[in-house]
Formats: sequence, C-alpha cells, structure tokens
Amino acid sequence: MRPRSGLLGLAIGLALADSSVVTLALPDVLREFDVGITTVAWVLTSYNLALAAAAVPAAYLARRRPAAAFVAGVAVFAAASLACGLAGSFELLVGARCVQALGGALVVTAALDLLAESEASDARAARVWAAAGILGAALGPALGGVVTELVGWEWIFLLQAPLALLPLAALSGLALRPLPAPAGRPHVGANLGLLLLSGGLVAAFFLLVLLLVDGWGMSPATAGLVVTVMPLAAVLAARIAPRTGTATVRVSAGAVLVAGGLATLALLPRAGWGWTVPPQLLVGAGLGLSLAALTEHALAGRAAQAVHGGWTIASRHAGVVLGLLLLSPLFAAALERNEEEALRAGAAVVLDSKVPPLDKLRLAQDVLAQVEQADGELPDVAAAFADRPDTEEYRSLLAALEDQLDRAVTDAFSDPFLLAAALALAALVPLLAGRREEGL
Repeated sequence: MRPRSGLLGLAIGLALADSSVVTLALPDVLREFDVGITTVAWVLTSYNLALAAAAVPAAYLARRRPAAAFVAGVAVFAAASLACGLAGSFELLVGARCVQALGGALVVTAALDLLAESEASDARAARVWAAAGILGAALGPALGGVVTELVGWEWIFLLQAPLALLPLAALSGLALRPLPAPAGRPHVGANLGLLLLSGGLVAAFFLLVLLLVDGWGMSPATAGLVVTVMPLAAVLAARIAPRTGTATVRVSAGAVLVAGGLATLALLPRAGWGWTVPPQLLVGAGLGLSLAALTEHALAGRAAQAVHGGWTIASRHAGVVLGLLLLSPLFAAALERNEEEALRAGAAVVLDSKVPPLDKLRLAQDVLAQVEQADGELPDVAAAFADRPDTEEYRSLLAALEDQLDRAVTDAFSDPFLLAAALALAALVPLLAGRREEGL
C-alpha cells in the first residue's frame, strides 16, 4: 500500500472505529454520568445515527470537491473529538458525538475519491477503503478498552483528536481527476444486505464486551485483548477472500459464519472468556468475507464512487442503529428477569447450604443488600461474607452463589445474541433476491 493510501486508510479507520470505540468504556461512562444501560447506549447510537443520516449528503459534497470536503471533515472530527473528551455532562457528550459523526461522514466519503487518485484504480481504491473500514470498526472496541483501562475513557477522544490530523499530509501533491458521470442509483440488494448484517454485528461489538466487563467483571483492558480475536480473524479472512470464489459465495459463507458465531455465543455452557474465542473466530471470519464483498459489489462498476460509498456507509450504520434499538431493550428486560430468577435461586442455595442455621437468614439479607447496592451492576456477593468464618461451608456457598450469578448474567445475553444471529442470516434474503444481477 502506498504511504498516501495508508494515511487515507488511517482517516477512514478512525472515523469508522468511533462507531464502536467507546463500547468497553460504556460502564465507566454509565457510572460517571449516572444513567441507565439503555440510556448510555446513546453514546454509540447517536454517532451511528448521525453518520447514517449524513453519509449520502456528505458524499455528494465530497464528489464535487473531495480535497476540501476531506479537510473540513478532519477539522470537524478532530474538534468534536476534543469536545467529547472534555464533556462535562452526558447531553454534551451525545451532542458532540453527533457533530463528530458529521465530520466522519465527510472524511470517509471524500477519502474514497482520494484513494482512487492515489491507487490509480477504482477497484483497488474500493478494496483499500473497505478493508480500512472493517479494520477500524473491528479494532475499535479493543483499542478503546485498553485506553480506558490505562488513562480513562476521555482519552479515547483526546488522543484521537491530534491523530485525526495526520492524514491531511496525504493531500500534498495530489492531482484530482475531473468529476465523473452522474452517480446513478445505488445497489439496493447489496446495501440492504449491509444494513442487516451490520445490525447483527452489533451483538459482537456491543453485547459481547458488555458481557465480558459488566457481566463477568473483566477489566476493560483485558476484555479489549480478548475481543482482538475478531479483528484478527477478519483481517485473515479478508486476505484470503479473493481466492474463495464469487461474491455470492463470500457473502453467503460470511453471513452464515457470523450467524453461527452469534448463535454459539447465545448458547455458552458457562461463564469464562475462553468459551467466547471459537464464536469470535466464526464472527470475525464471516465479517472479513461478507462485509468486504458486499461493500465492493455496491461500488463495482458505478461512477461517482464517493456517492455509492456514502450509500454503503449509510446502510451499515443504519444497521448498527437498528441493532442497538432492537437489542438494547431486549437485553435490559432479560437482565431484569434473570436477576429476579437468580435471587430466588440464590435464596434457595443459602437455605440448602451447610452454614449454621441461625446465620442463614442474616446471610441471605446481606447478599440481598449487596444486590440492591449494585444498582443494576454486577453485585459483589463476596462482600457479604467478609465477616463470616473462613470455613469450607462458607467458601462452598460463596462459590455456588457466584456461579448462580454468572449463569443468570450469561443467560440474559442469550435471546439478544439469537436475535442478532437472525439479523445476520436475514442478510442472505436480498442476496438471493438479487442473484440474477450482474456480478452477484
């Protein structure tokens, strides 16, 4: 890859990474601003919604003056990133995220035309553009988790503000071709497939990290390392994709792999990050195969690449919003339901335990107090045993209660993961409906 293309790819990756980069920081944002789970999700939803709405208008602007649009987009994105990092209220953070998305829309759409000049080929530009976007979106949660653990969630935005300015060097000495022919209509089937597939992938980028951090109590940095399995698998799959057959084969195989991975996450036998690795490999491989193939097909043979790139961005991020809106309330309801079932099961475990009978009721009350203090977060049931004897009876009871809690939390994610798998499989419907179209 040329250095100029690498800088443009960095800009694309940063803008699309922001659709998921704060995922592992959401628990910290939730605690700092004292909002609920469904509310804090708007830190993600606002960016994706604004990006989806702005992508096509931004693409038409970028088509006329791609270099000017790119510079304006970088400036807006960097300034809004600083505002996000310095936000003193949740409302200001969400507002700054919307402005950040407007800059991101200009950056991503203009970069496609600039890549065509850098690579001297629309096809190669589309491949670089798609790969940079996939890598950015997939790596976003992991990088955000590491930064959150080391220096705090605000630095996700404070660090990317100066980093976003580096790609401006790509414009030096770049000569642009005349405007292309009229854009024509977008590829409906490919874009609808992108929408549905992206809706399913929300579970991999959003719900999985919530399970690791909020559900199983992992640190954001550790969880970030765990979820790097997906981008690594996606990069590997994307590299071998051109040798795996037609676009139809790649999209079909990818959607099935993503759906299979998400369904496997819904059926985890017990808590533990190791159980998530095989499903992540499936999701990552499916992501690398299908998302790139759908994106490239949506752009193939079409004039005004920036415009059709805008349609793919709008479709992908509309799918993310759809996924968040469908999965967040389903997850919140399942978590509340499973918490009640866990409390009943936990009370039975205490009553059936071998601890002294006189302490059973007091211990049950202490455990319940820890659950109430947690206020929707993972309760520290071990705190209820702090003043109890360190005997085998109490240790066994604590282990049983923690296992019961892990089961309840893990089960709460089951239905949302299954719904996400259904969304990913639904991406095959427009594919099959459009099989007769040339090239798919």
